[in-house]
Amino acid sequence: MELRTIIVDDETPAREELHFLISSYPEIKLVGEAASGTEAVRLAESLLPDVIFLDIKMWDLNGFETAKSIFEKGINPFIVFATAYDEYAIKAFEINAVDYILKPFSKKRLDKTVSRIIDLFKSNENHFEMYKFIEYVETMNKSQNIKIPVWKNNRIYLLNPSDINYFEAVEKGSKVMASQGEYETNCCLSELEDKLRDYNFFRAHKSFLVNMDKVIEIVPWFNGTYILSLKDYEKNEVPVSRRCAKKLREHLEI
Repeated sequence: MELRTIIVDDETPAREELHFLISSYPEIKLVGEAASGTEAVRLAESLLPDVIFLDIKMWDLNGFETAKSIFEKGINPFIVFATAYDEYAIKAFEINAVDYILKPFSKKRLDKTVSRIIDLFKSNENHFEMYKFIEYVETMNKSQNIKIPVWKNNRIYLLNPSDINYFEAVEKGSKVMASQGEYETNCCLSELEDKLRDYNFFRAHKSFLVNMDKVIEIVPWFNGTYILSLKDYEKNEVPVSRRCAKKLREHLEI
């Protein structure tokens, strides 16, 4: 048994290291290498590999986008993501990657990866759920691409949604409480709520739109209301109105 394999990494030393390690496995036949996501897609089309060792952080397409493009062309290899960052490893497993390996590569860790691929190949299983993967990548790209323009000291800044703690309605727009400080935006809360509908923001009050990823504690208050405590933020309390409390319980299934 020989598994036709491609290595994809935009750093030459990383490709050379992985090439050296993979060459020791008789079941792995290295048929190509690519230095970018775009090149990897072309190579996968022509070589139809069984396995792709795929770097995640590359200069053109990232590893998730590259895999998505390959799957959309009807090619369905085993994918092993290679990354220097643990958070990407977690994402890889969220979308059912065959495995991931952390840089710098370890022969002992690679032994487990190759053994797992061989077992899956023999059982004719590929644990990638292509449509789930594609949906995940599209959602991830949305979260990476959207920016919220805000004002401070007559300058415009572009904030990622993940950096924002909450918005508070003011007379001419909204106040923005972010990890970098306080800003202003001309958008009203309704506009922001619509713009951030694909993110974990919750309209807790007529005057507050809060990032639920920042909430660490929900404190019951009077008359069926709540107070939301936010992590790592000095002004860390957001009220939940009585009208919104029911939606909060439904949102969190509590």
